[in-house]
Amino acid sequence: MHPDLDAIVSSDEEARSRVALAENRRERELSAARAARDTAIEARRREADESLQGELQAIRAEGDARVAEILRQQEQYLATLADAGERTIDDAVALYLRIVCEAAP
Repeated sequence: MHPDLDAIVSSDEEARSRVALAENRRERELSAARAARDTAIEARRREADESLQGELQAIRAEGDARVAEILRQQEQYLATLADAGERTIDDAVALYLRIVCEAAP
């Protein structure tokens, strides 16, 4: 083989080797960057999910508290109505008897 051709082939092989090494290095760096990205995305997703769960629990607790307060008020109102009914039942019976018994022709 001609010495110039030998030098060209040798340079070509060296250049191809450097390109292959650079491509391998790029692939390793790209893989590492993708893994770091995936880890960061997963961490953000976990944070967002935890935040959402916290907000949902707060909403649920607030709703439960409001429902409990409404039920308490309703029980109190019904108890007040029952007391009022108990206090006026004798008067209502007496009025009914007077209307029915005394007003009959």
